Amino acid sequence: MDFGVLPLRAIAFQGLFLLLAIALEAVILHQRLSLDIKTSVRYSTSMNLFSTFLGWIMFFIIQPLLPEDLRIQLISFFFFERFFPNLWANSIAPSVILLALLIFLGVVFVELQGLNQLERLLGKHPQDDDSIIKNRVPQRFQRLQGSSFLFKKNDRTYTILLANSISFSFVLFVLFVRWADNYFFAR
Repeated sequence: MDFGVLPLRAIAFQGLFLLLAIALEAVILHQRLSLDIKTSVRYSTSMNLFSTFLGWIMFFIIQPLLPEDLRIQLISFFFFERFFPNLWANSIAPSVILLALLIFLGVVFVELQGLNQLERLLGKHPQDDDSIIKNRVPQRFQRLQGSSFLFKKNDRTYTILLANSISFSFVLFVLFVRWADNYFFAR
């Protein structure tokens, strides 16, 4: 069996990024949604594995439809860790930035829907956010709690958005450190 084509590095880094994202998002779910630690880790694991699976399926469906330069750049970067600067200079940068934003928003949407479906499958019905706040906050602080502009403390959409923002930022930081290490110290 020939493993020369198998992108072992990409698989290993995908596993590392999943572990980082699961851990960070579980902490956010635990703090913001008042879940116990075990449940928040399970929810985070389920949501991240589901969104990763869907992401790779979408990648393999959409990549043949992309412009040739972008397709070559993405495949070489993801699977072989090769980056072609001459292709980047040919106006691919805005496409990649737009694609990254769409991926982020897609992951937030998929994880939010995944959380809702997971709770539905488990037979748990999330309480109304207002009833959670009223049960936990003393009467004199309810006025202050209701003054939030866009999101409440236990708002699920904001929690998933915050968790993904933090995990994506941390993964980007790890990628930057890895790139800097290869660029500055491998020569």
